[in-house]
Amino acid sequence: MRKVNINADWKFTKAVCEFSELKDQSFEHVTIPHTWNGIDGQSGGNNYHRGLCWYQRSLNLEKVDGDVYIEFEAVNSVAHVYLNETYLGKHEGGYSAFKFNITDVMTEGENVLTVGADNRHIEEIYPLFADFTFYGGIYRDVNVIYKNSLHFNQMDFASTGVYVSQEKITEQNAELSVRALIVNNYKEEAQLKITMFDSNQTEVYTGIETVSDENQSEMIHGFNIENPILWHGKENPYLYTVRVELISKDVVLDSVEIATGLRYYEFDAEKGFFLNGIEMRLNGVSRHQDRENVGNALTEAHQIEDMELIKEIGANSIRLAHYQHNKFFYDLCDREGMIIWAEIPYISRTSETDETASNAISQMHELIRQNYNHASIVMWGVQNEVGMMAEKKPLAQITREVNEIAKADDTTRVTTQAQVMMIPVDDPSHDETDIVAYNKYYGWYLGETGEFDGFVNDFKKANPNKGLGISEYGAEGILTYHTDTPEVKDYTEEYHALYHEDCMRIFNSYDFIWGTYVWNMFDFGSDLRDEGGVQGKNNKGLVTFDRSIKKDAFYFYQSIWSDKPMLHITSKRYEKRHLEEIEVKVYSNQENVNLMIDGDSVKLSSKDNTIFKFKVKLTDGRNKITATSGDLKDEVTFEKVDEIVESYLLPESEKDKGLLADNSNVMNWFEMDLEEVGELQFPEGYLSINNIVLDIIKTPEGEALISKYMGDFTEHPMFEIASKLSLKAIFDFQKEAFPEIAVFNINKELNNIKI
Repeated sequence: MRKVNINADWKFTKAVCEFSELKDQSFEHVTIPHTWNGIDGQSGGNNYHRGLCWYQRSLNLEKVDGDVYIEFEAVNSVAHVYLNETYLGKHEGGYSAFKFNITDVMTEGENVLTVGADNRHIEEIYPLFADFTFYGGIYRDVNVIYKNSLHFNQMDFASTGVYVSQEKITEQNAELSVRALIVNNYKEEAQLKITMFDSNQTEVYTGIETVSDENQSEMIHGFNIENPILWHGKENPYLYTVRVELISKDVVLDSVEIATGLRYYEFDAEKGFFLNGIEMRLNGVSRHQDRENVGNALTEAHQIEDMELIKEIGANSIRLAHYQHNKFFYDLCDREGMIIWAEIPYISRTSETDETASNAISQMHELIRQNYNHASIVMWGVQNEVGMMAEKKPLAQITREVNEIAKADDTTRVTTQAQVMMIPVDDPSHDETDIVAYNKYYGWYLGETGEFDGFVNDFKKANPNKGLGISEYGAEGILTYHTDTPEVKDYTEEYHALYHEDCMRIFNSYDFIWGTYVWNMFDFGSDLRDEGGVQGKNNKGLVTFDRSIKKDAFYFYQSIWSDKPMLHITSKRYEKRHLEEIEVKVYSNQENVNLMIDGDSVKLSSKDNTIFKFKVKLTDGRNKITATSGDLKDEVTFEKVDEIVESYLLPESEKDKGLLADNSNVMNWFEMDLEEVGELQFPEGYLSINNIVLDIIKTPEGEALISKYMGDFTEHPMFEIASKLSLKAIFDFQKEAFPEIAVFNINKELNNIKI
């Protein structure tokens, strides 16, 4: 039994051709992990290369007394795999592992392995549409696996074939079971041996079963461990090792080692999340796997750096959005004690050609079976924002069907879902998963942050027996923009920080909110975006896309989440100041903070938990500000200038740009002859702003009206998703672009068009 990595020595081409035509193409040499969208998938314009590209390499293979497999840890989105001239098959879904048994088709010695990776839009394969780039390529490891004739089944959705279940865990006893799927082409007597070791590699349990002589079998072995040491998140991420072996005549023919953290948990409708009987607020961040100029072709070093930053901020939970992440990262989560929400890319909308969502269901099987043994995972996410668009099936039915698959595969964990903001608080789909959470953006796409209070209370009134998670909340924070008076949609680093301060003040006042997940830990690629003067990126991260700069909001979370003493002066990048008196804000988890300007002490103006504010008068030229608390020290120099620096302000041409509208597409309402605002009417049999865009543009009059008020809206990168929203939803998203007077007049004109 061996695993041989084959990441090196690949050839690659973007040539538009079929497999049979590859011999006539020119190739470049690449190393896996690889993507062809590391640059163009982040440049904006929604025009990154999406197509069928080809990888090829020679492969020296050995014949063994058993089976040989090719393992791909991920290829986005569809993989067509050939060995020599034989088509092994395809895999649909770009974020999960898959394997092929090549025993009967391989040649001993030299072989040629060819992979067609296709990231084009295919209506049956998820994700269909989302606010992130679908990077193409073989972007995770490729391995050859040699197995003896008696081995653990490699073809159960590309899992290890061994599952460790935590049936019942307490401080006094751990009731466990091992389920092993066995392929047996071996004719001798054999045993299944289960051994459990503590973290010092001291044996704490051994059990042996006789292996069935059937060609394929399933064996389940239960056992108990008394007085276990529990895996308790970051506080004590204690891992046992379960070694599962297939043995004959004292020879180990196959072996799997599984790191196992023993824990129990619950979600209480009133008090939130409990780990091992102890209340724990899930202070979470969301993570996309890509980074600048790299895309999704991450090294282990990249993933370790991400984990170190998440640990530094003090988070104890991660939502791994919106797809299956690298196994290596799940291993890191186990070792570091992170509480994980893992999910599939069933996002935004369902397939128009496959109402069964069979690919989403397949990806759920893969997610669970490939990651079943990770103690860090406590939640399986079954959908994200699917209710955003008009669907053929009700959201409750969609959620129920995927939830049933998750529950059939794993009875030991809870299921959850991330509802899009426009789903009503009393929607019946909430009851289709064990727990529920919402993506809400008050203070950015909608209204003010203070509106979270009303939403939270309304949800609890409608769902008295449910707790609530906040699965996404966030605002764009672009490091070049700064202000002394932060406000919604100014894209400044100051508003970005203020937004998160306000949100956490609200969220932390409710015990039944079991967890919150910042959107996002890192800026990420979204080639369709053009917002705030930045193309191709979502800038809501607490850390920049290249991981080089921590935004001020990062330090705010560190001040409330981390036990490590910290001190940080905000707005350092707002270096040139035009006001004579400014407010200097400092984040610190210490009791007291002292501030000095050019050696003179400054009186504290206010303190709110970890937020310290000082009024500071600047003199002409450079002013050195120093904050201290015990041994902690932070410094910044502000230069007093006569006038505001224009580069700190969002250009007028960039205002009102956003996900669903921009300045070039929206009319100047004040130059139009509009009627004064009246009461909105919704006459039966006629169109209104409650209709979805697709239904409106089906009529010539409706199409003309959309063109009149929204310009070339049908050419907008987000039109695919916006076309299935009601006009009202779009107007709610873009209130700055569509004032009340415009909404009234558009609705009135729609009222004249028969459905």
